[in-house]
Amino acid sequence: MSYILTLDIGTTNIKAFLIDKNANIVSQAKRRPRYIMDEPGQVEQDPLEVWYDSKEVMEEVIASKRLQAKDIDSIAISTQRASFILWDKKTGELYSNIITWQDNRAAKFAQKTTKRFFFRVVRTIGKITRFFGSTKMLVASMLRFPTDYASIRTAFFLENHPKLKKMAKDPNTTIAWGQIDSWLLWNLTEGKVHATDFSNASMSAMLDPFLVKWNTMIMKPLGLYPYFLPEIMETNAEFGTTILFGSGEIPIRCVVADQQASLFGLGCFNEGDMKVTNGTGSFVDINTGEKPFASKRRLYPLLAWKINGKLTYMLEGFSHNTGTIVDWIQKELGLYNAPEQTEKMALSVDSTEGVYFLPTLSTGLSYPYWDSTARGNIFGINLTTKKAHIVRAVLEGICFRIKDLVDGILKDTKFKVNIIKTDGGVSQNGFFLQFLSDILNLEIQRPSNLETTALGAAFFSGLATGFWKSKEEILNLISTEKLFYPSMDDKDRQKRYNCWRDIIKRSLNYENF
Repeated sequence: MSYILTLDIGTTNIKAFLIDKNANIVSQAKRRPRYIMDEPGQVEQDPLEVWYDSKEVMEEVIASKRLQAKDIDSIAISTQRASFILWDKKTGELYSNIITWQDNRAAKFAQKTTKRFFFRVVRTIGKITRFFGSTKMLVASMLRFPTDYASIRTAFFLENHPKLKKMAKDPNTTIAWGQIDSWLLWNLTEGKVHATDFSNASMSAMLDPFLVKWNTMIMKPLGLYPYFLPEIMETNAEFGTTILFGSGEIPIRCVVADQQASLFGLGCFNEGDMKVTNGTGSFVDINTGEKPFASKRRLYPLLAWKINGKLTYMLEGFSHNTGTIVDWIQKELGLYNAPEQTEKMALSVDSTEGVYFLPTLSTGLSYPYWDSTARGNIFGINLTTKKAHIVRAVLEGICFRIKDLVDGILKDTKFKVNIIKTDGGVSQNGFFLQFLSDILNLEIQRPSNLETTALGAAFFSGLATGFWKSKEEILNLISTEKLFYPSMDDKDRQKRYNCWRDIIKRSLNYENF
C-alpha cells in the first residue's frame, strides 16, 4: 500500500499526515512553532525552526509506519498564506524571519502608500471606467494596501533595508522571496526549486488575477521587482523531488494555500459551492467558477487553483479572530480549562441574557465594515451575568460575524446557497454550528474528517499521480459526520441580528473615543 504524505503549515500548528487511498489519515504528527513578538505589531517566526519542525513531523509519520520512499506516492504541501521570507538562494543565508500575515508594523506605511499620487490616479481611472462593466477596472477603483498583503509588508521591509532593496532590483540577484510554501519547497529540493503555485501567488497581492502573472505595474511603484520572485506553477504540477526521507526519491506534486486546499478538501468543486473554516480565524470562501469576480465592497478575485490548464476563482471574506478568541479567554480570563468545555457551558443557559460579544482583538473589522480601529467589546453584562452567559455570547458573536460575511458575499455575488460546508477546530463545537445554522437560516454540513486542508492538498497531489482517478471518485470519499438544520423563528433571527448591527455601530471608529 502507498500513501500521500501531506505537510500542513497552519498559523498555530505544523502537521504531517499519511493519507491512504480511502482518504483515511493513518498517521499524524504535529509541532507548535514559537512566535517572535518583541515589539508592538511584530509577529514573526524563525524560518529554520519552521523548516526543522516540518522535517521532523514528516520523518515522524514515515517512521511510525516504517515506510521507505517507495511507499510514498507523493508529497503535498499546504501552508498559511501571505507570510513571507527573504533568503539567498545560492548560500542559504537568511535575510529575514518569516514575517507573518498577522504582523501589522507596516500599517502607517500602508496608509501612506495607499494615498500616494500614483495609486490615487489608478483608483480614479478605475472609478471612471468601471461603469463599462469591467471587473478589472472595478478592482482598480478599490485598490488599497492593508497589512494583510505580503506585497506591502515586503515593500516596508525593503524600505527599511536599503542594501537588500538595491540587490532586489538586480536582474541577476541571488535574493529569493517566497511565502512559506516556497521556503519549504526550496529546502525539500535542497535549493533546486524556487517556485509557488497560483493559489499562493494570488494571496501575495502581487499577482494580476486577470492576466495571471506577476503584476509589475503595481509592484514597481512599491519598489518590488519580479527578479526575486518564485516561478508560478499549476497547483499539482511537478515541483521536483526530495531525497530527504526513506532512502529514495519522492515526487512533490502539490503546493497550495490553506483555505484553497480546504475548499477543495470539502469537495467545493462547482461554482456557488461555499465553505466556512473556523480555525484561528473564520474564512468564508465561495467558488466563483472560471472567471474572476469582484465585490463592490472591496473583495478582490482570488485564484482557488489551477489544474490541467484550467483556472478556478474564488471570493473570500474573513474575520481574524475565532480560535484566537477562544484561546485568549481561556488563558487570560480563565473562564474554562479547555476549549472543549465551551459547548457544555453554552448549553447550560437558555440564552445570553442580552449579552453580546464582538470578536475582534487588535485587527479591527474587515468586510463589510472595513474599520481597522474597531476593538472587541462585551455588551449587556450585569450582576446576574454568569460565566456561561459570556461564553455563549462569545460563540454567538463569532456566528454573527460570520453572518456578516456570508450575507454580504451572497448579496454581492447573487449566488443562491442552501448548504454551507464547514471545517476547522472550532467547528467541533455542536452548539456553535447549530447557532450558526439558526442565524444564517442555512443547512450546515460538518465532515467526518475536519482535517480538510490536509485532505485537499492530498487530493490535488493524488489526482496528478493517478492515486485517485477523478473528482467524482474523491467526492465519494468525503463523508458527512453531521448536518445542522435551522430551527430559529424568522422574527427572532431578525431581532437578534438587528441588535448585533447596533452593537457594530457602537464599536466603530474606536480611535476617536
